[in-house]
Amino acid sequence: MEFKSCLVFAIFMFIAIAQAEVFDITKKYGAKPDGEISKALADAWAAACSAPQPSQLLIPKGRFCLNVIEFNGPCKSPVEVKIDGTLIAPEDPVVIPKGSQWITFSYITGLKVTGSGTLDGVGGSMSWSTDDPKTTVEKGSPLQYNLFFNFLKDSSISGITSKDSKNYHANVVQCTNVTFENFRVSAPGESPNTIGIHVGWSKNINIKNCVIGTGDDCISVRDGSLNVHIEGVKCGPGKGISIGGLGRNTGEKPVAGVFVKNCSFSSTQNGVWIKTWPHSHPLDVSDIHFEDLTMEKVDNPVFIQQDYCPHIECKKDSPSMVKIRDVFIKNVKGTSNSPEVVKLRCSKAGKGCENVQISDINLKYDGPAGKAIQECQHVKPVYTGQLVPPGCAKSFEV
Repeated sequence: MEFKSCLVFAIFMFIAIAQAEVFDITKKYGAKPDGEISKALADAWAAACSAPQPSQLLIPKGRFCLNVIEFNGPCKSPVEVKIDGTLIAPEDPVVIPKGSQWITFSYITGLKVTGSGTLDGVGGSMSWSTDDPKTTVEKGSPLQYNLFFNFLKDSSISGITSKDSKNYHANVVQCTNVTFENFRVSAPGESPNTIGIHVGWSKNINIKNCVIGTGDDCISVRDGSLNVHIEGVKCGPGKGISIGGLGRNTGEKPVAGVFVKNCSFSSTQNGVWIKTWPHSHPLDVSDIHFEDLTMEKVDNPVFIQQDYCPHIECKKDSPSMVKIRDVFIKNVKGTSNSPEVVKLRCSKAGKGCENVQISDINLKYDGPAGKAIQECQHVKPVYTGQLVPPGCAKSFEV
């Protein structure tokens, strides 16, 4: 009887999805190629979000100009936003209202963002230049993210491409059970602050089979992130896949359960990277897994950096109070641009990094002279398997 009930429910859901109403912005809401579609898109979303059955909002093939859009829930039924066209942002970031992002999805359960389209943030000299005396920050309009996902549950993003964002490409905050799959990020290697996917204060986030080339971290995992799975990602150019920087601000929440598996890095600044600020607030980082990774001409293939200070004055003589424990690094191979292919620069506070386990490393220095080494500060890793280069004979206390 239970099986029969499940079968009836499954058939009902299949019929409901198959009969989902399509809200095409060009057929019902007056959107035209090369025209501005903010109002048409907002009207189509209002109709789709209030539909009593699952629905689809469709942006068909073509080029469309978009000033700004906020897709706000909750919705009555699941909604698919299918983007097959190319959306073009304003070149001047000041055109977008202060405090807004370019495209925002908030308070939605069961959202699907799909399609083969491109979100072109039109980053460039007006957004990325640091020499212009009339920078956007001085104008009072911070640079916008291409995508801002805020308080989503049980949702997915697949197929689309984020191009040349003015700031982060995808910002994921306060989300639960969200999957990125076959999501692409494209930006020049010199574009500043264009993080591919940023995750913070979220749990059960999956990032699978994505291709990310950008000017900052391909993926950044910040505080409050729990159970983040990253698999099959191709990163480059960029600064690698990072956890942090952590400990700079009061009130930061722990990071636990980050899995980076079967990923490749090409000509990136870092491979996998844990970074914490010196003179930091206490914080706990635990259950970190870096496994089955390939590096090609990466500056720092494996890097724990507890004196991270990129651009402001830091009290580097005061150690980081972030505790890093239970880190598992397994089966990492490839080439490095620096002799220190594994850098474990842990804090001298407490016991530094605890329970760092390294196995099956095969990393070669691809430079003019010298040989590959592993560097250890305030940490005594547990080594197993084949190690090229050999593990640290001792932990240097500096």
